[in-house]
Amino acid sequence: MSSEGYSSDLEVVSKNMASSELIESVDSKFTSPEDSPDHSVAASEMGAGKEVSDVKLDALMVNGNSDGSIDAVLEGSGHHSSTISPEDASNDPMLASALMSPLQAPLNIEALFAPSRGGRPPLQRAPTILQRADTVANDWELYKRAGPRFPASIEQLIMKYHQKNNNSWQLAHDMGAGSGIYAMNLARFFRHIHVSDPTQTGLSTSRKTLSEWSTANPKKRGRFTFSVCQPEHSTEAFADASVDLVVLMDSAHFTDAEATVCSAAQTLAPGGTLAIVTHRPISHVVGNEKVAAAVSALFEAWGRRPWEVACGLEAKSQQQFSLGLDFVPLPEELFVREKSTRITINARGRPRDFFHVPGVQEESDSTPLMGLESPDELFEMTTSRVGDKERQVHYGEEDEQGRGWRYEVGWESFRTRIAVLDSPQMVVRLEPELKEIERLIMRTSPNGVKIVIEWAAAVVLATRK
Repeated sequence: MSSEGYSSDLEVVSKNMASSELIESVDSKFTSPEDSPDHSVAASEMGAGKEVSDVKLDALMVNGNSDGSIDAVLEGSGHHSSTISPEDASNDPMLASALMSPLQAPLNIEALFAPSRGGRPPLQRAPTILQRADTVANDWELYKRAGPRFPASIEQLIMKYHQKNNNSWQLAHDMGAGSGIYAMNLARFFRHIHVSDPTQTGLSTSRKTLSEWSTANPKKRGRFTFSVCQPEHSTEAFADASVDLVVLMDSAHFTDAEATVCSAAQTLAPGGTLAIVTHRPISHVVGNEKVAAAVSALFEAWGRRPWEVACGLEAKSQQQFSLGLDFVPLPEELFVREKSTRITINARGRPRDFFHVPGVQEESDSTPLMGLESPDELFEMTTSRVGDKERQVHYGEEDEQGRGWRYEVGWESFRTRIAVLDSPQMVVRLEPELKEIERLIMRTSPNGVKIVIEWAAAVVLATRK
């Protein structure tokens, strides 16, 4: 796809930009090397006989003073005012708008991560989900709204890893963004966030969400651009080696993992970060064995519906999802093997036990592979791509990096989740199981009202060579 064809479809949301600047930015050098701050050049420097690739922005021009670091942002004391020449402002108004906009109200993430006085953060209340299926676009949007919110610990894992291995905060790509929920988090750190989704429906949802967020948060840092783009073809949207961070949240299993990783790697700058996150579609009860057994019985009676909403109906996506994120390859020729990290949260280091989709054949099963129609299907079965040198880590609620995936809920939260993801008829059919959960909570819970549930998650972090 040519850059001209792509630019004509590019949608831009950029605060504090005049309409003429907005029009020019759509046709700007978004897919060319000049758009990357590392390759920006003032006209006076070009006149000195230097090529574009020979000139880089001075650090003070990009980051302002020395306090413009990620640590300063985490501590809530960062100052990000920057300067840019009139020539650069004229050449690329989108870049100019990002570089010249200060972080006027930095988020004190350190305070957000700080433990409570008792030494542990309080349990969260589960999100209230009241919207029915006919008010949202599709099953995927339902899944994103009905699932747990990404806790601050995920943001901390990704950003601390990125700080350690790259520490450049110019351009992030939220790949397969869907409703664009996580792009809001990226806007706390990065000057420019590009949001892509394979469908126009998903892109329209994310554009609406982030446009409203931008209006409500005029002092936040990030600017957003949008494109319809398959994860396997993200090179259509970026110059090579121009992106600092690529994130893929809850959707890697829908992709051709090999092609997606290679495409993301081609766009990442040396030292850039690839971050992939997914979570289990059903929770499990902790600290109450009787209620835990009743909830397991409820989910068994419910069947495959929550899993199908999470990973679709195609065999390939279900097979990949069943491995957690172990199906994601991290080729040694593309990523620094010693820095590649695979993390499980509340999965006891056994992602296959927690992410296995009911009815999906596992690669290690000794039983006959039922349902496979040909040798080609057997050959194409998803297998683990975990390398010998890759670091594998498990975190739980007791670890700072694993906190925030637990919620205190009442029995009605299970009814609500079924109502959101399924039909009223299914709620009626599962009423006996729901009533049993209510009865057991009243009899066995310390307060007779609430229990604690937790969600399992998997994370992959990798650094581009």
